[in-house]
Amino acid sequence: MEAKLESFTIGTLAWFPHVDEAYVVGSLTAKEINGDELSLTFSLSNNQEKIFKQSLKKLESKGYDDELLPPLVNPQHLVDQTDDLTNLSHLHTPAVLHTIKTRYLQEIIYTYSGLVLVAMNPFQNLNIYSSQIMKQYAGRPRDELEPHLFAVTEQAYRQMIHQKINQSIIVSGESGAGKTQSARYVMRYFAVVDETPTGANLDAGSSIEDAVLSTNPIMEAFGNAKTTRNDNSSRFGKYIAIQFEPKPSDSQSVSIVGARIYTYLLERSRLTFQPSSERNYHIFYQLCAAAPAAERKEFGLAHWDQYHYLNQGKTGTVNGMDDVAEFAITQKGMSTVGIPISTQLKIFRICAALLHIGNIKIFENEEDGNADIDDEDDALKMASILLGLDLTQFKQWLIKSQMITRGETFIKNTNVNQAITARDSVAKYIYSMLFDWIVQIVNVKLDTVKLSKESRFIGVLDIYGFEHFQNNSFEQFCINYANEKLQQEFTRHMFRLEQEEYVSEKLNWSLIDFSDNQPCIDMIEKKLGILDVLDEESRMPNGKDSSLINKYYQIFANKDHLFFEKPRFGQSEFIIKHYACKVTYQIDGFIEKNKDTVTEEQMNTLNNSTFDFLKEVIAVDKSSNSSTDTNKVAKTNQSKKPTLGSIFKASLISLMDTIRQTNPHYIRCIKPNQSKAPFEFEPHNVLSQLEACGVLETIKISRAGYPSKMTYEQFAEDFKTLLHSSKWNTDAKTLTQDILKSAIQVPNRFELGLTKVFFRAGQLAFLEKIRSIKETAFAVLGQKNFKRNRDRKLFLKKRNAAIVIQKTIRGYLARKLVKQMRRDAAIILIQKTFRRIITRRRFLKLQASAKKIQRVWRRYMYKRNQFKNNQTKAATKIQSVYRMYKTRKSFKRLRNATIAVQAAYRGRKARAQYKLMKAEARSVGKLKETNYRLENKLFEVSQSLDQKKQDYNEMLRKNTILEEQLNQWKEKFHGIEQLKNNLAVGTQDELAEARKKIQLLQEANSKLQKENELLQGMIKKRDDSIGIMRKDSKNDKTKLEEQSKNQKQESNTILALRKEISVLKDQLSRNTNNKRMPLVQRHTSPVLAENYSTLSRGSSIVKKASHPVMTAESPQAVDSPKSNPSLLQSSELSTELTQALIFNIRIPIPSIQFEANKKDILFPSHIIGFILTEFLTHNMIENVRETLNTCISAIQAAANKLEYDYITLFWISNLTELHGILRTIRLQLPRASINSNDESPSALLHSINNNLKIVLVDTYQSWITHLRQTLTAMIVPAMIESQDVPGYICTKYNAKPGQKTFDHLLAFLNTVLKTMHSSFIDDLSIAKVLTDLIRVIGVLSFNHLLMRRNFLTWKRGIQIQFNVTRLENWCNEISLNEANIYLEQLHQASKLLTMNKVTDADIDSIFSTCSSLTATQIKKLLSLYCAVEFDTAVPSQLIKKAGDRASAGGKFSSLLVDLDANALTLQPEAKSVRNIEKYIPEWIDLPIINGIIQSVEVDATNNAIRQQSAQVSLEGR
Repeated sequence: MEAKLESFTIGTLAWFPHVDEAYVVGSLTAKEINGDELSLTFSLSNNQEKIFKQSLKKLESKGYDDELLPPLVNPQHLVDQTDDLTNLSHLHTPAVLHTIKTRYLQEIIYTYSGLVLVAMNPFQNLNIYSSQIMKQYAGRPRDELEPHLFAVTEQAYRQMIHQKINQSIIVSGESGAGKTQSARYVMRYFAVVDETPTGANLDAGSSIEDAVLSTNPIMEAFGNAKTTRNDNSSRFGKYIAIQFEPKPSDSQSVSIVGARIYTYLLERSRLTFQPSSERNYHIFYQLCAAAPAAERKEFGLAHWDQYHYLNQGKTGTVNGMDDVAEFAITQKGMSTVGIPISTQLKIFRICAALLHIGNIKIFENEEDGNADIDDEDDALKMASILLGLDLTQFKQWLIKSQMITRGETFIKNTNVNQAITARDSVAKYIYSMLFDWIVQIVNVKLDTVKLSKESRFIGVLDIYGFEHFQNNSFEQFCINYANEKLQQEFTRHMFRLEQEEYVSEKLNWSLIDFSDNQPCIDMIEKKLGILDVLDEESRMPNGKDSSLINKYYQIFANKDHLFFEKPRFGQSEFIIKHYACKVTYQIDGFIEKNKDTVTEEQMNTLNNSTFDFLKEVIAVDKSSNSSTDTNKVAKTNQSKKPTLGSIFKASLISLMDTIRQTNPHYIRCIKPNQSKAPFEFEPHNVLSQLEACGVLETIKISRAGYPSKMTYEQFAEDFKTLLHSSKWNTDAKTLTQDILKSAIQVPNRFELGLTKVFFRAGQLAFLEKIRSIKETAFAVLGQKNFKRNRDRKLFLKKRNAAIVIQKTIRGYLARKLVKQMRRDAAIILIQKTFRRIITRRRFLKLQASAKKIQRVWRRYMYKRNQFKNNQTKAATKIQSVYRMYKTRKSFKRLRNATIAVQAAYRGRKARAQYKLMKAEARSVGKLKETNYRLENKLFEVSQSLDQKKQDYNEMLRKNTILEEQLNQWKEKFHGIEQLKNNLAVGTQDELAEARKKIQLLQEANSKLQKENELLQGMIKKRDDSIGIMRKDSKNDKTKLEEQSKNQKQESNTILALRKEISVLKDQLSRNTNNKRMPLVQRHTSPVLAENYSTLSRGSSIVKKASHPVMTAESPQAVDSPKSNPSLLQSSELSTELTQALIFNIRIPIPSIQFEANKKDILFPSHIIGFILTEFLTHNMIENVRETLNTCISAIQAAANKLEYDYITLFWISNLTELHGILRTIRLQLPRASINSNDESPSALLHSINNNLKIVLVDTYQSWITHLRQTLTAMIVPAMIESQDVPGYICTKYNAKPGQKTFDHLLAFLNTVLKTMHSSFIDDLSIAKVLTDLIRVIGVLSFNHLLMRRNFLTWKRGIQIQFNVTRLENWCNEISLNEANIYLEQLHQASKLLTMNKVTDADIDSIFSTCSSLTATQIKKLLSLYCAVEFDTAVPSQLIKKAGDRASAGGKFSSLLVDLDANALTLQPEAKSVRNIEKYIPEWIDLPIINGIIQSVEVDATNNAIRQQSAQVSLEGR
């Protein structure tokens, strides 16, 4: 017995009922057993004492059932970490209420309760519904992130896709609990969930999603109203089936293709009556406030308080709701779903007419006391005009009725009350038909696509919750009847799921009993049930509410109907025991509300209306209703008109059938307080709603079985401390069994399944209590050892101090002795030093004398040996000269022999090569090629020879001129000599002057002689070169003659080749005579011509001399190299460019060991640019357009495959190069061409370059998007879940096998970096791309961390901080320091997890350290923190303090970081390409392009020769 009551020890906490707080905590202070009585004394938190007594026999008979004992309190850390109520160890009503309250006061509004999501209304806007939050839940399992309605919606969405089963999301709750808003967020999530991860905004093609979302403001305007409990209360039920179709491109994704709305039980009575402080439907107030002036005048609209149907509640405005703005939203929604403006005005016209109908004054006629209406009543006239009714007939059938008795028809007057009822019935009928017509039209607009067999839908049911007021009428009866049906389906579904898990785990279990409300439902809907009796009484001519209640008493007030009660007093009420509670219904108005129809005469009046739209609206009653098929009801009894109760019953049965065919998901909305105050909790109010919405029933079902369950691995990790470490087993299941055998002695408290261990209620808390006791004992033992070590350290410290003192004294005495010993030693040292100095002086004197004697002797010996050395050197010199002569002679003999051998060997090889060439020369292709080359060479040699002859003639002319000048100078010299002889006898002055002249003439003569010698040398050199050229020409001619002789053997081929050669000669002669410039070079300046020549000539195959710049001093213009036009016009050129050069190119794979040079890689863009320049040279503009468009399209197709990053980047690099080439060519075109019309080359290049830039940017962005998608899949496993720090491993939520690690993330980033480098992407673009990837990593990791449930621990903080540090170090290694700023928030969040979170000072430290985090984010992290391994949970007051800081600014800051808010602009940088590389490797076959390149190079060679000749001519001048 003690073992069975061991949970109740001194200090145990338990719950006890309380009047105000529902439940309070009590602490066990005394435990006594007196005979058969157990007495437990508790001290309550309100300072009261509670004594609990129970019979031991009763406890034993019930197996010590926990329900017979006070409900125990769960450990606080379990409450803080639990977001699913079924995971509580002590599972009972006060525990559920306390957990929900704790989470709600921490501003956590969502909590799971098994299958159900409990949603508390916060009564303020929370920033937890943004698109960033939706992205976090998209694709995530339900249990991975914290509870949210997006998690339930995502679960339904994914189950629909993967299981191919229709889904239903049932949102229920009382008025004001937030059902409508929750359903709105659910539909918004469906409209956004299938967008790409990088953007959650709907694109332009999402008109269906817009239309589905636009139904919300329409249905709310016509079906919602302000009540005392809710400012936007739905006064009808709706089921929106959102239809999905699989996408053709991906069967695992779907798109919204349509929707359909079903409505249930619109509250018609609200149109004609509203209680105090409530409003009519929103549309009437919107119309009065925002109708345009023209329509206001036409419809006769006034202020809302002028209408009887609107002013009864004395409330025309709602706080926080702008009727003008809401009216605009309603109109926009109607336009979005396809209702035109003209039809909208007709709808508003009917609404205005209904207001006027309510203002029709019905009074009692003084003469006969019957009801009467004034013929001049303005409201009657306006209503008749707006509805197109005959005023007389309309008035007549409002105050009169027609009766048929025994075949006779007569008109009967009615009293005032009957007339008012008839008036209100007409208004309610018209409005209900208008509402159904709007729903029908919306369905027609939304359901436009023919669904396939693969189509699925997700239904969102927004239906009223259980209602229990002071006065309950027919509407509350129908609402509670619907909730009975829904509760039954919910209970059965929960029971089925609970049993399925037990079966799958193969537990030994018995059937769980649960309260089935089927008898209550049968009493309501079966034959002769409440609804059946109501319909029967409603069809009777004199049916009354009093007779109806008497029938109820007679049929149901007996022992056979346990769910019906007759009140003790009064005869106008009856009580039904619903699943939630007993509800007393007032019978007044049941029959009238159940009929809720207009008379046949009134229907005829409406059908005779001149307003066609009114006829269309009321015709809806004759067809299928938007919410239910009334024909099904009518078929049961053709003679009976269906009542409102029968219609509602049929629609409810249809709804239940739909839900049973789908997989249901439940969202239970709770209203925490009646004052609508933010985050205020009223326990009794919440408790009643938990009971009404079935949450407590869920707890009962779970409690009856095994509510607590854990995997073997998790249990063994958490509770292995209960077993001695020597008994630990590596097998988790075996270890679990050993732990449970030693800890739980009571039988039937747990069951072992295949993968989990299941516990009865309270057992998990019991185990945690035992673990806490053991951990406390471990802590005491640790403290004891710590104190022992501390005292021992103190003792050792004192002992060491005593030793130090002793050592100091002994050291002082020793130093004193040493000092005396040093004094004695110093005296001895002084004496020794003095003696040494005296002795040394004597030694140095003797040493100096000896050195002097030695120096004299050595000088004598050196002079004597010097003579001998000179003789030896002379002999050596003679011998070396002789030996050198002999060696040189031998070397020359050997070299001549070697040359002879080499000459013989080379001659042999040359003869073999000659035979081979001779054989090749006989082939047609080789002969053709040889002839072509020889003709070109012959032409070149002939041109060069002519030029040399001209140069030689010019040199001869210059030599003749110089000889003539020399003769003239000689004559002058002879004259001077003669004059000298004549003047020999002259004076000395004249002689001196003559000598000076002679000297000058001699100097001039010597200069002329030197110039003559120089010219003679140049002439000789020119003669030698001309001779060599003549010799080469003669040899070439000889070779040509020999080859022509060989070609005579194939006469036909030789004739064809000669004809072709003759044609080529003619063409060459024409090109030589017609010195034309290319298209680009003809109109450009000399500098641009040189640049163009360089651009079109830069080939890596043959390196020729660059062309000179054309100047005015040049003797003639030199042509730029040109290609063969026939090759450019070949039809196979385009195919060769696209197929061979683009689609079949070998793209080099990036390698870490080998880094390729850009010049060694074939870039198709350069080849395309080269072909483009040749097109422009030959003025082939149309070829430019066709070729560029074809090549750009081909490159785009090759790049957009996104198979490998290096392939896409290679083509991006080529597109960038081509863009730069086109821009450079366009800039080099003449200015006149740039400014010309659209047909000019410049305009064409500009247009194509713009298109190329668009393709380049699109391809670049597609690659970036592909990178982000690949990276996103590995961010969370690598950054958040990866654990690389040993000793801090978290076993809970550990990484799955095969999951990406941080090393995979770094490998991915390194691959991207290497690939971009290998593709020669510029450094700025590389930095931008990597920075953006780091930003994505930081943002997504941080956002995921904020949403992860039961995950944040101090160990996780260390692991995440380590991963962030590694990523920052990687950024620093590649000089990407600026990217670290995007990791700051994640870094600070990981620091927060490792900081102390206990005192108020810790909060200040957290906010100062985490400066990059907002107060809302800090509060969220603190609320999600989980305590592990002797750690303490974050106190609720600290979370509240963080919440106060978050709300200090008046509104909450953003929770998640927007990934798109600070997105970088990623575009490839423009390049400036100066040289076109025409490198073509051997492995690619491009015959046409190679021919074009060779023809250009041949032309370039000819131009170089002509340029050299022109330069020689200039030098000759």
